[in-house]
Amino acid sequence: MEVIKDSRLNKPITARFLLTFTLPTILSFVIMGIFGIVDGVFAARGISQEALGAINFVMPFFTFTMAVGAMLSMGGCALVAKKKGGNLKQEARENFTLITLVAFATSVMLSVISWFIRVPLLRMLGTDVGVFDLALEYLQPLILMMPFVMVGLVLVQFLIAEGRPVLGMFASSSGAVVSTTLNAVFIFVLDLGVMGLALATGIGYAMPAVLGVIYFSFNRKGTIYFVRPKWDIKALGRSSLNGISEMITMMATTVTMTVMNNILVRIVGWEGVAAAGIVLAAQGIFASLFFGYSAGIAPVVSYNFGKRRYHENEVEHAHRGNLKKLYKKSLLIVAVLSVFALIGTVAFADLLVRIYVSPSDPFMGHLHEMAVRGLRIASLGFLLMGFNMFATAWFTAFNDGLVSGFMSLMRTMVFMLATLVTLPRIWDLDGVWIALPSAEVLAIFVTIFFLVKMGKKYHYREQKAE
Repeated sequence: MEVIKDSRLNKPITARFLLTFTLPTILSFVIMGIFGIVDGVFAARGISQEALGAINFVMPFFTFTMAVGAMLSMGGCALVAKKKGGNLKQEARENFTLITLVAFATSVMLSVISWFIRVPLLRMLGTDVGVFDLALEYLQPLILMMPFVMVGLVLVQFLIAEGRPVLGMFASSSGAVVSTTLNAVFIFVLDLGVMGLALATGIGYAMPAVLGVIYFSFNRKGTIYFVRPKWDIKALGRSSLNGISEMITMMATTVTMTVMNNILVRIVGWEGVAAAGIVLAAQGIFASLFFGYSAGIAPVVSYNFGKRRYHENEVEHAHRGNLKKLYKKSLLIVAVLSVFALIGTVAFADLLVRIYVSPSDPFMGHLHEMAVRGLRIASLGFLLMGFNMFATAWFTAFNDGLVSGFMSLMRTMVFMLATLVTLPRIWDLDGVWIALPSAEVLAIFVTIFFLVKMGKKYHYREQKAE
């Protein structure tokens, strides 16, 4: 067994360390959140509002693609970081390589299947007949680029597990810059329409995949890099179970977005879908703060959890103390981020929506009004969203996929669908926006229950070492 003499994850747990370690990942997710609105902005400003509605009908499919990648990236990262903490260096490398290869093979298979069912797929997503052709034109390039999207997600997360969050941020940022640049060229120079939007998005997501492959292939000085993999069904199963909460979150998002789109079409037509796309994309920029912190801190949690299983008692207790510090300081950081996200969204709602549409536009002014009101109502959920998201990532980091999966299922599927189905019947369009924070209110009770219940098992709420 090779011993890891040093690790960028093996640092004293201070607020300064947590912020400096997770800041690149937070910035990376924020940049990706901004990247996520690029297509919508270019669609609205460079093509038409019909194009904006079309791409929002396709978004649930894109979220589904990312769900599988998130399962393997977060779950695999938790497993590999834990093995790093347990000094299982070679085994960590073999598992990492196997997970990456499985992600690629899975994405190719899904890409082939999706291509042959692309027309019925759009119908299943509730695509309005008025924008169906535009949606199909946007969907087809994304299907072909699916392997790059999934592998990129996996490798960026493993850069964080390797203790290289700055490189992860660079990989994500480069993709965002490339995508934005290509969008301008494809739309305003080559006049490729929504197909150009999809091509730019796909190429942008390919950048982290390409950079990640280069880094893990040629950098042999780190702990993790590509080696000859060993088939390990147990490791794959554990990774999938670990990351099930992330997959459930995104899968449920696919379902709830589809339900929401159908409700909005019934209430106000496809313009409501366009407004929801603006609301969710703008909200996603601030929600990226929570995604980024949770993803950034997870390898540190997994590493410390792994350390306590392979050391003598006095060292074991020291790492239990680390987990307790991680827990308390993380709750404080999430609370600060929550207040910042709420204030930022309410204050800049009008400005964020203006990026898409102008209130003075005679054809899109109503869309602006809908989106601003929806964003301000939905932003109330930020006060609790961060804690709910942190908790699921927290248990994923402990390799407890059952708890994190159940929490995600309740929050993103059960509670969200329950509020979406009931509240619009009372408040029509406002009910759709109110459903978003209402689901977070219901979910916080589940979050509190498991954080308290599992505290002693994972040693982050002990009053003193045993």
